[in-house]
Amino acid sequence: MGEWRSWKSNPPHNYFSPRFSVDMWFDQLDDSLTDCLLNEAKKNEDLYLEDRWEHYNTFQWECECMDVLGKSIRQSYFDFCEKLSVRTERLWIRGWIYPQKKGMSLNRHYHAIHENSYLSGNICLTQNDTTTNYDIPYLGWIKVSNKKGGMTLFPSCLPHAVDQLQDEERYSLAFDLITEQGMDYFWCNNTNECDPLLLAVEL
Repeated sequence: MGEWRSWKSNPPHNYFSPRFSVDMWFDQLDDSLTDCLLNEAKKNEDLYLEDRWEHYNTFQWECECMDVLGKSIRQSYFDFCEKLSVRTERLWIRGWIYPQKKGMSLNRHYHAIHENSYLSGNICLTQNDTTTNYDIPYLGWIKVSNKKGGMTLFPSCLPHAVDQLQDEERYSLAFDLITEQGMDYFWCNNTNECDPLLLAVEL
C-alpha cells in the first residue's frame, strides 16, 4: 500500500485568502519489475536522441513488464482515489523515458495546465543521489528522494524539477493519465497531427 501526502490551505475567511490543495501518492515497485523496465529503456536508446520524448509511448511497447507496470499504476491510482474518496475514471496513458546523463538537470516544468488536466507520474529506474522537487503553491519546494522503483502520482499541473546529476546516468519513466472526458475533448478539438496524445492508449 502506498503513502498519501497532502498540502491544503486553511478555510478562507475572505475572497482574497489563498486557496490551494495538492495531493500526491507515493508507491514502490518491485526490484525485478524495475530492472526489467530499465532493460527495456536501454534497448530503445535511439528513441531518446534529440529529446524526442513526444514521438513515442512506452505503453505501446510489446513487453511483459510494461503490461505489469500498467496494472501496478492502475492499482496505485485506485488506492489513491479510495484514500481521497473520489471517483475513479476510465483512463488513457502515455509514457516516455528521461535518460538523464551526468551534469544534466531537468528545469521546472509541468505536464498539463488546462481544464482537462488530470494526473501524471514518474518512476525512478535507477538508484541515484538526486531528488525530484515539487513546487507546492504558496509553500515552495518539497524534495522527494529518487529511490530505485519509487513511483509518484501527482496533479499534472504541479510544477517540478530534478537536481543536476552527479552520477553517470539516471533513467526515469514519466507518464500522463488522461480521463475519458479529456480524450473526448481532445478528439473533438485537436488540429495538431503530431500531438503526443495521439499515441495514448487505454490503461
